[in-house]
Amino acid sequence: MNPITALEHLPADAHKGEWLNWSKMADFENQSPPVIVSGEGPYAIDKDGNRLLDGVSGLFTTQIGYSHGAEIGEAARLQLETLSFYPNWAATHPSALALTERILGLAPDRMSRVLLTSGGSESVESAMKLVRQHFLAKGQGLKRKIIARRGAYHGCTMGALSLTGIPLSRAPFEPLDPNVRHAPNTHQRSCLYCHDKGGCQLTCADAIEQAILAEGPDTVAAVVVEPIQNGGGLPPADGYGARIREICDRHGVLLWCDEVITGFGRVGAWFASDRLSFNADIITYAKGITSGYAPAGGVIFTEAVGAPLIEAEAMYAHGFTFGGHPLACAVALANIDIMERLDVIANVQAHEDAYAAAMQDVAASSDLVVEARGRGFYHSLELVDNALTAPVAGAVRKHGVIVRPDVRVKPMVVTSLPLICTQEHIDELAGALKAALADVAAA
Repeated sequence: MNPITALEHLPADAHKGEWLNWSKMADFENQSPPVIVSGEGPYAIDKDGNRLLDGVSGLFTTQIGYSHGAEIGEAARLQLETLSFYPNWAATHPSALALTERILGLAPDRMSRVLLTSGGSESVESAMKLVRQHFLAKGQGLKRKIIARRGAYHGCTMGALSLTGIPLSRAPFEPLDPNVRHAPNTHQRSCLYCHDKGGCQLTCADAIEQAILAEGPDTVAAVVVEPIQNGGGLPPADGYGARIREICDRHGVLLWCDEVITGFGRVGAWFASDRLSFNADIITYAKGITSGYAPAGGVIFTEAVGAPLIEAEAMYAHGFTFGGHPLACAVALANIDIMERLDVIANVQAHEDAYAAAMQDVAASSDLVVEARGRGFYHSLELVDNALTAPVAGAVRKHGVIVRPDVRVKPMVVTSLPLICTQEHIDELAGALKAALADVAAA
């Protein structure tokens, strides 16, 4: 069926058959959800012809926007005509090899290995099992606990959800993995440690060390952090990454940066952990690796992480049928080509200050906003009440821009423009936010 004309052949209630992700399905019993039919540049176009600036990059994903389907489709066609599928179980294929080399060329120098998966939660689950097997192969089986952070989001699988520090996400599925502990995050404005110290003292980093000591370093395997924490949109203070690195080194603990959101340019570098000086042992990624043109993800790690399994001749007892799928690898390679040709990293760096200033201006324009925060092309507004997030996001959409309401940690409106955006799009986003906030305040 032609996707352009598919809607013409579907019944009016066709939407009832599809169970949507992260959605209250009751909302769509009597009305259809938004139906997006096409895209151009940073704009998504719905079935009614409305042209919407995608202010959240298709959930932090569409780095290059929507206009490269023909070029990426040609790469996909060539791959499918050559090799449609073969699992990467004790075998590989040219596109997987080429993508591995490409990723290692972009990753921090300390990285030397890549495990290919199909998405973010798979990547996190894979890293958890790699951490466990790393220490088992070293004869340190007691080192199985992981320190994550309150408010963190790491995915939907049961293992990834165990790392997630958001009660709203965890509650329906508890009990979860008992080997996870949660330490404070980097929410500077509400920090209980430094609120009377005149500024951040990195006590939130020291609290991670206290968690390691409380559990016993001989039982702690890893610390996992998002360089910019998704839940609450929390950037770290200067020096935070280096302090966490020092703590992990001191106690023989692996440092894992979950970059499913911040990887591939979102924060003005191929990997935010590199720009923010985390010097991670393990990096998980997904989303931006293909700009959403196909599902893909992976785990990047140092030689020291993988070496114990090799030396012990141990099997990495984990894997997914579609990890390193030839089609996904070909799409990822084409996407990286386009990102480099468009020089999106330089574009983020050139416009990140203007983006931050525009969001600060929006925050100052409305009493409904507590503050704006973020880094690179990832900025959020914290509102004064959870009840405001959905109305504000809905009002922003009426002004032609898509943003994300999020009440999991704080009442947030999240923005994350495609990495191809310029001052024109930043102004469009800011204008829609200001108008929407005024509309909601008036109502």
